[in-house]
Amino acid sequence: MRIKDIVKLTTKSIIPNHETMYHLYSLPSFDENQNFEVLSGEEIQSNKFIVPDKCILFNKLNVRFKRVWRIDNKDVNKLCSTEFLPLVVDESKVDYQYCYYLLISDRITNYLCGQNTNTSGSHKRINPEDFLNISITLPKMSIQKCIGRILYDFDQKIALNHAINDNLPMPDRSLREVGVRHVA
Repeated sequence: MRIKDIVKLTTKSIIPNHETMYHLYSLPSFDENQNFEVLSGEEIQSNKFIVPDKCILFNKLNVRFKRVWRIDNKDVNKLCSTEFLPLVVDESKVDYQYCYYLLISDRITNYLCGQNTNTSGSHKRINPEDFLNISITLPKMSIQKCIGRILYDFDQKIALNHAINDNLPMPDRSLREVGVRHVA
């Protein structure tokens, strides 16, 4: 089995309408906070891919950074950079969450890092056909669902812990840690 057997690449593109507001999934917005930007078509200016309601956006530029986005919403006017591959998961063959974790696995990333083509030293882009033709083996659907649910729950717990930690004051370092001696 290959990745192309479990996902469908959808690359329908549009030139954004200047008067319309869009949710744009871009590399900078992924890197900044993994949240879409709300922009007018006039601000976007170039053609973009239409984002399906439920898909996984897989970045084809510098895959070592694992810019992979789960999209599961019915928002209107969703677009993404053409540096993403919008993948619709065939949920009759693979669990959506399991597929996401498969796509961000070190095995897939390491393979693609060896296959990418250089546009420059800092811009290494994969060929979508190489990506879609990667051989995979899937466990039974019940095992996929279990693994996907456990990993998703871990990610949610980590995100919650980050949010809690971001709201806590930084602890004062002890005087001993900074080399200050208490003189009595």
